[in-house]
Amino acid sequence: MLKHEHILHLRKYVWDITALSIILLIISSAIVFTIVASEITFQNTRDVFLKIFTPLILTVIFHELVHVITAVKLGYKVKVGYGRIKFNPVFYVKVVGGIKKKHYIAITLSPLITLSSTSIVLASIIPNVLIKEILSILFIMNTAGSSGDVLLALSASKIPGEALIEDYGTMITSDKLIPRPYSEKISLLIRILTLLIIVATIILFKIKIVIVK
Repeated sequence: MLKHEHILHLRKYVWDITALSIILLIISSAIVFTIVASEITFQNTRDVFLKIFTPLILTVIFHELVHVITAVKLGYKVKVGYGRIKFNPVFYVKVVGGIKKKHYIAITLSPLITLSSTSIVLASIIPNVLIKEILSILFIMNTAGSSGDVLLALSASKIPGEALIEDYGTMITSDKLIPRPYSEKISLLIRILTLLIIVATIILFKIKIVIVK
């Protein structure tokens, strides 16, 4: 049962989340190909499993684990759940009871800050090529997958005063008014920018898929 009357539901921002994910995907990929490796190779199905499914599983586990550890260290009890934002499946960590605004922002952004930074640093210093590529893809997946966290943190940061926030995975509630993360004009600009980035990426870069028999 909702304890607060003010609600922000992520289903209203599904296209913003998707657009932010694409932007973060391209930015994180550019970082990997600039400071870690010029390419990531897939020569057989084993490579696909090790370099796609392994980092995907690790990303889901460690992303939520970082949320949990941060919340527990700040003195909260947590539950892990699963939901959907329209066509997007999401795992989430629900903190039992109200969360202080500053703590909510810290909990929400903790995977993006700690997991992404740790994985890219390790990828840049570990000599083993396979581990380097797995960590690089983990970095990309975690960064791109943090778009919803970024959007929620932006809204939470604009809530006035010492607000209490409850997170239900696909929505948050508060005892104070929850502003939009940004204006509708900014939302439109983000979507347009995403389309331009996709077009520019297709034009400027060649993506080669090599199948080795």
